[in-house]
Amino acid sequence: MLSVSQCRAAYLKGDLKPSAVIAAHQQYAQSVAKATNAISVLNSHAPDQAKESDKRYAAGKPKGPLDGVPVIVKDSYHVAGFPRWHGSAIHDGDPVSAFSSEPIERLEEAGAIVIAKGTMPDMGMLASGISSQFGIVRNPWDVRMSPGGSSSGVGAALASGLATFGLGTDIAGSVRLPAAHCGLAAIKPTQGRIAYSPASVMRSSGVLARTVADVIEGLAVVGQQSASDPWCLPGRFVPIPAQQVLARAPRVGMLLDMGYGVAPGPQIVAAVEAAARRLNDMGCIVEPISLSLTDADFDNADRVFKAHAAAEIRGSRHPEAVLGLVAEWVKEAEWLSMADYEDAMNGLLVTVARIQKAIEQFDYLVTPVIPVVGFPAESPGPGDDTELLHHTQFTAWWNQTTQPAAVYCETMDEATHLPIDVQVVGRRFDDAGVLALAGVLESTRGFDMEFPTFEEAPDGNE
Repeated sequence: MLSVSQCRAAYLKGDLKPSAVIAAHQQYAQSVAKATNAISVLNSHAPDQAKESDKRYAAGKPKGPLDGVPVIVKDSYHVAGFPRWHGSAIHDGDPVSAFSSEPIERLEEAGAIVIAKGTMPDMGMLASGISSQFGIVRNPWDVRMSPGGSSSGVGAALASGLATFGLGTDIAGSVRLPAAHCGLAAIKPTQGRIAYSPASVMRSSGVLARTVADVIEGLAVVGQQSASDPWCLPGRFVPIPAQQVLARAPRVGMLLDMGYGVAPGPQIVAAVEAAARRLNDMGCIVEPISLSLTDADFDNADRVFKAHAAAEIRGSRHPEAVLGLVAEWVKEAEWLSMADYEDAMNGLLVTVARIQKAIEQFDYLVTPVIPVVGFPAESPGPGDDTELLHHTQFTAWWNQTTQPAAVYCETMDEATHLPIDVQVVGRRFDDAGVLALAGVLESTRGFDMEFPTFEEAPDGNE
């Protein structure tokens, strides 16, 4: 699979044509879909869009930095002319979306070609790939295992080599979790860094790719303001070199305990400690830190998510078709009053303030992404926990604090041959610093990723 920069360079030199690359990727999509169930719908217009890209390159006038570059986006995005199920059989996928969400418009303006939409669990409310609409999504590293969620299909497709990068959405880790399960890099940026439509103060768009460099390429395009999103940040994302960050000798907290949830396994702890040691060797001031959150803190966040899901189910055409796991999970929302919801929101804000106070002395944190190496594709999470998001303790809270959090693959587990990612969290607005540190950690991990493929991987050669 070519990187964004390799793809662009090959087009500019005339070594490859977008039409050949897109055709190869769409053909390969059949193999990926069969093995992983990662694809919700293919873009039937992609071949024609690629031919138009051919013409622009032949004329020496590419549309933008991503002209002809294949990308994949999550089913949750509105893409004009595409069906959207939001992962659930409660929706028909018809009529098709009448508009494209802001991040999709930014991709199209840059010339990218959305070759497919990726599958996801019901309403994004599972951190796994189980869906009433699509069935079970599988991890290409081991199809018996989960790809994580809720950007499940995007993660599985990228790890399989189907596109250069992808867009997911994240309210509790839904970009970073599948990246970790699938050995990818990703970022959930500062809330508002990527303008979104419909606008949301809860949902954040995010970028996934095989490398931090390609995450940066994607964020440089979609990470900009828009008048249609009243909560987006002004300006746009601009990357910075790692040396600019390291020169400040930043203080880094090594966070291995949030106070609740599944304890990180020894392989996970070892991966975070290895990253922390390298940062220390690079001149960072690294100190251990732990938080004292409790299940009561989690319960407040969980109630907000349950209410969010219950409202969507109630307003759908086929509420009875929701995944059984989700139907059981949202039952509490049926008797929550408006006062209960307000109590949960207030409790959430109190927890956010406690977290911010506890970490205020640190410029960055390094943490696990998930506390386990993996779990079966048929499971909603590790163990028998009925709370669907209980194992997201290392990702969910940075959505609430609105801080940027990036992940990259640190190592491969010797026993299972599954990837293990590490997370880098930064201060609000420091998306560039977070990605710079993730990038330097990725480049110093000591091995090159050899991603899985199915049958013939696409190269675009005619």
